[in-house]
Formats: sequence, C-alpha cells, structure tokens
Amino acid sequence: MPLSYGEALQYLLPEVAVTLGLCVVLCWEIFVKGRRAWDASVLSIGFLAVAAVLLVQRLDYAPATVFGMVTVDRFATVFKLFITSATVIVLLFDLQDRRALQDGRGETCFLLLTAVLGSYFLVGTTHLLLLYLGLETLGLSSYVLAGMHKRSRASAEAALKYVVYGALASGILLFGASLLYGMTGTLDLRLMAVPIEQAIREGRTAQIALPTLLILVGFGFKLSLVPFQWWAPDVYQGVTTPIATFLAVGSKGVAMAAFLRYLSSAYATVLVQPGQEPSPYLASLGGTLALVSAATMIFGNLAALRQDNLKRLLAYSSIAHAGYILMGVALLSEDGFNAATLYTFVYYFMNLGAFGMVIYFANQTGREDIQSLQGLGARHPVAGVSTVVFLASLTGLPPTAGFAGKWLLIKVAWEGGLHWLALLTALLSVVSLFYYFRIAKALFLTEPARDVPPVRSPALSGLLGLLALASIAFLHFDPLLQVAEQGVRVLFWG
Repeated sequence: MPLSYGEALQYLLPEVAVTLGLCVVLCWEIFVKGRRAWDASVLSIGFLAVAAVLLVQRLDYAPATVFGMVTVDRFATVFKLFITSATVIVLLFDLQDRRALQDGRGETCFLLLTAVLGSYFLVGTTHLLLLYLGLETLGLSSYVLAGMHKRSRASAEAALKYVVYGALASGILLFGASLLYGMTGTLDLRLMAVPIEQAIREGRTAQIALPTLLILVGFGFKLSLVPFQWWAPDVYQGVTTPIATFLAVGSKGVAMAAFLRYLSSAYATVLVQPGQEPSPYLASLGGTLALVSAATMIFGNLAALRQDNLKRLLAYSSIAHAGYILMGVALLSEDGFNAATLYTFVYYFMNLGAFGMVIYFANQTGREDIQSLQGLGARHPVAGVSTVVFLASLTGLPPTAGFAGKWLLIKVAWEGGLHWLALLTALLSVVSLFYYFRIAKALFLTEPARDVPPVRSPALSGLLGLLALASIAFLHFDPLLQVAEQGVRVLFWG
C-alpha cells in the first residue's frame, strides 16, 4: 500500500533537517552582518544533531519505499548515522585546525551539508536515477571543497584532477546504467534481479558483464580502487586536512554502502547462499573483484612505504583499506557483506582519529611530515598514545577494533575459498606495520629536532582520546556486528 504524503514526509524528516540546515547556513552567510567565523559550523552541527536524533528514532521502523525511489531501512539508517557523525567530527576538526580557512568556513559548511544530503539519498535508494543523482550531489560538493583554498596552487591542482577523474568516472557509470536499463527495461534495481537471473540462466552473460563492469568503474573511482586511485594522494595532500578527512571517511563509506546495495538488489536472486556453489558468471564476477581487491591492497601498502607526508601516507593507506573491504564484497555472500560492512564501520573510527592526529600535530609544528613529529609524543601524551592506538588499529593489531574487523574479513575469505587473498591480506598487514610505526617511532623514540613551545588544544586532544577509546572498545564488537548483520539481512531478505 503506497504511503500517504504525510507518512512519506515522516520517513524523510532527516533529509528535511539537513536541507533546512544548508538553507539556513547559506542565508546566514549572505544576510547576517557581524557574524563570527565559527557561527556556520555551530549551526551545521546543530542541524546534523537534529538529523541524527531523527535517524535514531527510525532504526526500528519497518522497511519502506518513499515515492518509489527512496528506501528507508536499517541498512540505510545506520550508514546515514555514520556519515552524520563523521561530518560532525570533521566540522569539529575544522574548528580546531589552525591552518583551515577562516574566511570560507560558511561555504565549507554549506558544501559539507550538501554532500551529506547527497549521501543520504545515495545509501538509501534502489533506483538507478536517484543513485546517480546522489552520487553526483556528493561528487560536485566534493570537487568544490577540494578547491576551496583559492590562493593555494596545490588545492587548485587537486580540484582539477578530482574533477577530471570524477567526470570521466561519472560518465562511464552513467553509460553502464543506461545499458542496464536498456537490457532490463526498468530503473528499479530490485526489479532488475529477475531479468538478470534469466539472462544468466540463458547464457547471455555478455549483456550483463559490460554494464556491470562500467558501473564498477564508477564506484571504483569513489572507492579509490586500483586502477582508478591516481587522484587520491594528490587530492588528499592538496586540500585542507578536515576536507581530506571527509573525502577519506565519509565519501568512501557511503560509496561502499551504495555498492553493496547495488549488488544485493540487482543480483538478489543469484547471490551465493550458504551451502551453494556460485554460478559460473557469479564466480567470474567474484574473481574479478578479488583481483581488484588484491591489486588495491598491494599498491596501497607498497606505495605508502615511501611516503614522508602524513596526508599522502594516509591516502595510500585508505587505498589499501578499500582493498581489504572489497575482499569481503568479492565473496558475493551475506557473510562477506557482513564482514565488509563491519570493517567499514571500524574504518570510520580509526581513520577519523588518524586524520585528527595530523591536524593536532600540524597545529604544533606547522608541518605535515613524519620528521616534524620527532619527540612530540612525550610532550603531548594523550594525542601521542591515541595516535599509537589508531596506528595499531589501522595495522590490525590487538587489542583494537581494527584487529577484530580484519580478522573477520580474513576468516570469511578463507571459509569462502579465497585462501590466497586471505594470506595476502595477512602478509600485507605485516608490511603496513613498517610505515605506520615510522610515525610512532618519530613520536616516542626520537629526540625533538628543536625546542618548540607546545600549543595546548585540550578539546582536540580529548576528541582524539575518545576516538582512541572507541577503537579499543569495539574490539568487543558484538553490538557493532549485530548492527552490521541486521543491516545486511535487510539487503538480502527485505
């Protein structure tokens, strides 16, 4: 039974709150005189907090489709909560970053809220048209955010590269979507499942393989998968650190959620079920994803070994972690999607903390390279110890949530027959230990290069401490795993 207009609006109240927020921020910047630099940030955080409260209230709602395009279910709601909380933390980072732009903070907040709105629609739709519009809303906002530092050559270069790569990937994805629509006769991913299953049974796999490959290219750009990752290091290094945080955490997380929904909807009737062998076509698709996963892990980890700039190192690190997550997706099963979803959640906490560390220590030294950290761990114990926790979690060492998430990925990959990929993941985790702990070594095992008076930032160090505690607390990740399983169960079983 279709929802009435009033019922539909109730389901969309979080989106309404974010839309009101970006309108208020825009009007505040245009019409209010004598405003303070941080007013827009406070307003944005307030509206995002309202959206978060509304989202929490919707966790127990029965799945529903609004206007035939927007899907409201636990999977979408949980990812919306994560992107909302991540954006709030990014805004707090922006307030604490001494190198962030002061004169463009209102525009930055407006664009971040616009990106959040696009993310909401991206993770909450099974309609190809709205999926593309959500992806473009997120993408266009991100392109402008990358170029916000108008007087910086690096920012301009980053924005240009991001736009060129993004436009190409967007066009390829749209071409793939149009081919898929032409083959199935519908834009609803759930209704595509039957003609796709029929085509697989009749051996017409070439009709499906090409649009699937093109759509994978579009998502591969957003996820910075090999060979579509070339933009990430230059963009992360060229933009301000809070914006790099949003691109690495928020943008990548919602793209992964959208990719999982695409696969679980369009291939709903042919995905691997417990005790079943995948069809030849599905096995080839899973094999392709596994090869991309392996190439992404290898490239990200090996490239990070040679980096001295912290943001560039974290960019290559995020590429490697995208490969880890894709390992779970490559299984094309409910267990694999559970592991990928859980690791995406863990990735939020540890990467937010890692980029927050860059902001904290750049405030002290004015630099963003590893050498600038020498001896600062003892002078700033909370930030220093928190940094070690984030690095351990990124490596996958106990007692952190990164260990639990990576262990689950390796376990399901091994049980799913991807023994070589599970072993490669374990080997590359050892490799990552070398470049992550170059940072820890600089903080605690070297003498400071010069005597610099410490710049106290209790709010930022406290936030880093909380993120570090979360990275440890989620080692006992039963509640987080239950959230992931319940969300993925909705994708598979409705």
